[in-house]
Amino acid sequence: MKKSIFSLVLLACTTLVFTMCSEKLLDIPQKGVQSEDNSYVTDTDCEAAITAVYAGWRSTWSGKGSEVTYCNLFWMKNVMADELRSEHSNQEEFSNSTVTESNLWVKGAYKILYQTVYLANIVIDKFKPEESETKARSVAEARFFRALCYYELITLWGRVPLIDHVLAPEEYEAEQCDEDKLWEFVVSDLTAAIESGTLGSKKSIDAGEARITQEAAYAVLGKVYLTVGEYAKARDAFGKVINSNLYGLIDNMADLYHRAADGCREYIFENVRHYDMNNVYDQDGWYGMEENWPFSYYFEYDGNGPFHFVTTKGWGAMCPTKKVYDAFVAEEGLKSPRRRAAMLTLDELAEYGVKYTETSTWRGNEGLFRFKWLICEEDEPATLWAGRQNNTPCMRYSDVLLMMAEACVRDGQNGDAYVNEVRARAGLPAKSGVTFDDVKKERLLELCFEAVRFQDLKRWGDLAKELADKGKQIPSLRPGPSVDYADNPNPAAGYQDRDKLLPFPLVERQTNHNITQNEGY
Repeated sequence: MKKSIFSLVLLACTTLVFTMCSEKLLDIPQKGVQSEDNSYVTDTDCEAAITAVYAGWRSTWSGKGSEVTYCNLFWMKNVMADELRSEHSNQEEFSNSTVTESNLWVKGAYKILYQTVYLANIVIDKFKPEESETKARSVAEARFFRALCYYELITLWGRVPLIDHVLAPEEYEAEQCDEDKLWEFVVSDLTAAIESGTLGSKKSIDAGEARITQEAAYAVLGKVYLTVGEYAKARDAFGKVINSNLYGLIDNMADLYHRAADGCREYIFENVRHYDMNNVYDQDGWYGMEENWPFSYYFEYDGNGPFHFVTTKGWGAMCPTKKVYDAFVAEEGLKSPRRRAAMLTLDELAEYGVKYTETSTWRGNEGLFRFKWLICEEDEPATLWAGRQNNTPCMRYSDVLLMMAEACVRDGQNGDAYVNEVRARAGLPAKSGVTFDDVKKERLLELCFEAVRFQDLKRWGDLAKELADKGKQIPSLRPGPSVDYADNPNPAAGYQDRDKLLPFPLVERQTNHNITQNEGY
């Protein structure tokens, strides 16, 4: 009996030792995977994390077009205003003022803005600025992008959740926040980024800069102050940009949004792109095709002229409205070079070696063709699916000049110099005693199709006035050629008070029960 017990104890001990040894042998770190504890430590880790933030903003502004996440904030804000029409799926709802909470662009924009906030929060939460110059600058840049995302979220959705750190699972259903508190947070982030002293500046007026500068942070801060009506503070912030003498206007407006203007003196900050067939959607490849003129349907091109069109494919989205054309003619005449850099008429196509073939009806077109940010062979030479090579400006110096003028005139100051600098580049005579209406008109003509007008109109309290007829009629360019207009058959079409804000995406309300839908949706 004793021998049996001894044998059992020995067996148990042997089994235990074997098991412990086996577990130790099997306790091998998973290869190719890094734990969170050692992911955010070195400067190299920090550089990778802030690079993800830059990429997140690029995708938000003008990148995503995949089947997974539709998002192009640049496009979306353009069709929310009165400058462009598009009859393509989700875009048509914006053109007709019939947006729903199931719209894929609404879902995509909201999602990627918060994804970029999350990426910025990682940098801010995980890295200590006092440890190195790399970490200090990265944290400042992350604060800039977080503030920039919240500028878009507040002006487009209103009372959104304030996410100022990486959330724990029990915090995922965050509550909505009052706009005053949200704006305070945005100002705090931008101020902290500026006061950190770690954001660099351009080396000279014509030196390109891929990273966010001190002046870019001041420009966005000024825009925020302008939005909330603190005009003296806005003037001070814009003054920091203007008085730096590091920015100016390029001579040829037609170069903007093309490779010829990459890193130019006019770009306050820009999304940097490169040829990358493996990341088509993040390089604007899908949208490059959709926004291109539909040569295979409506045009013939002889290959001559000053602009090298891409003719392999195009779907013809984003057609200019006659309202913008008429505003140009009233202020600048029929041959305005600034207008021709933005859009062309049927009569002007021949100068570019293009003939309109008049074979079928182009719904949503008023006989006008957007020329601003139209891709050319220098921008995307190989295939429309490979993505753009030109950088995309997110803010231009002319925008800063005109916001400075607005802050001046709304605060009883003289803004003539800032408006006239923009007008001089357009070949227009100077104005004296510039009024608020003058600034409004100048912003429409200078910045048309650049995703600023909806938020301009909202800031001015002009949404209902300027968008009153938006979506009520649908234009069509017909063979002849001629343009006709038909009443929109959708009884919901047309601007409503609810359209001052976007709806919260349906999926967001289904997953976050603390979200209350905006009124009217």
